[in-house]
Amino acid sequence: MQPTLPQCFMQVRPWGASRPACYLVGLDCYTLAISGKKDEVEVKWGEFDSSTVVQLLIRHCPSLQVPDSISEFHGLHGIKVYNSTIVDWGESAALSNTNHPDIMSLYLARVNMTDGVLSKGFQSIDFPQNLNDIEFCVTNLHAVPDDLDIKWHKNALIQIEFSQLAFVPPVLLRLEPKYLALSGNQITDIPPEIFAIPTLSTLGLGLLNIQELPRNVTNLSPTLIAVFIDGTNISFFWPWVDKLITSEGWGVLMATDSPYYVDLVKIQDGTANAFSVPPSPEYASILMDPSEAKSPAIMYTVGCFGDGAAVLLHWGLKVEVPEQELRLTQAKCN
Repeated sequence: MQPTLPQCFMQVRPWGASRPACYLVGLDCYTLAISGKKDEVEVKWGEFDSSTVVQLLIRHCPSLQVPDSISEFHGLHGIKVYNSTIVDWGESAALSNTNHPDIMSLYLARVNMTDGVLSKGFQSIDFPQNLNDIEFCVTNLHAVPDDLDIKWHKNALIQIEFSQLAFVPPVLLRLEPKYLALSGNQITDIPPEIFAIPTLSTLGLGLLNIQELPRNVTNLSPTLIAVFIDGTNISFFWPWVDKLITSEGWGVLMATDSPYYVDLVKIQDGTANAFSVPPSPEYASILMDPSEAKSPAIMYTVGCFGDGAAVLLHWGLKVEVPEQELRLTQAKCN
């Protein structure tokens, strides 16, 4: 009879198998009393048939060194690394289309990488063809390689949130993601080209220290339907944003917890009759007109959904959560 392994969170027992088969593997360094060094991980992964693993969870590892044997996990569909420090995830252990043809998602939450740079294990020139959901949240990542667009594939979901990016890496624009979330970074300036990404549908810029969106955006993406600027310092909009929110198929401009939204709510409930910024003919004629505060263009596209519920886009899913929980959910990223 095959032994029950603590790292096999979902163990299957096919007839004739010589080693345990695990659908979901959890390398929990705290539970297993290891630090995550290469030889320790190698021993644990050698206790089951790695070709049967579909989901891999790595957590609570203070010194994670990923061994080359990860190349034997041919059936992987997803990897999640949580609350860990990646000391070494090298090129020889990289995720590749040759060894991981079915992997679709990579999720790192509360993870540090050596020197705050992207591990070589995520930069294979043979990057998995189906890996189109890449999410980093609460990391020390401060830069991404400028040649990432010849490794990662276009039109993916890319989320690098609550990390240390000081600017929007141009390579992310060249990757033309469908979903791009950069909330909670150190970014203070948004390039206008980000709104022209041809396949972009959702853009997350929440909780950035930005005072305004770029002034001159002349080429709006025809697929863009949602922009999140919640928790920013934005108090006004330029004219092109009017065009955005009145475009056919537009979804939401999430501006909660911004000076603009605070003003808007006061105007809508009658406690104010003007925005706090002085009026200017250079501003958006709809969004910055107090008389338009209750117009359909604003009521149905700016702010919240339903009874104080906001929309959180996570792992490609649209989930309604109470507004007061949205900030906490984003910050935890778990």
